[in-house]
Amino acid sequence: LYCMKTQIFLDGNKRASVIFANHYLISHGGGFLVIPEKEVPEFKRLLVKYYEGEDITVIADFMKKYCWKKIE
Repeated sequence: LYCMKTQIFLDGNKRASVIFANHYLISHGGGFLVIPEKEVPEFKRLLVKYYEGEDITVIADFMKKYCWKKIE
């Protein structure tokens, strides 16, 4: 989320951030992130609210519930 918000690249910040997060999570046995198609509108809405200053826990809780897939 930090990389998405700070816009460290000229383009592709969300894609690059998910790839980076997945590399970290997979290499540490933590699973991976995937945003299901049906959850994309809500993810984008929460991401905008986070960009505008909302507490990170709102979108983090959403991602934990709908986007974080643990490898078992």
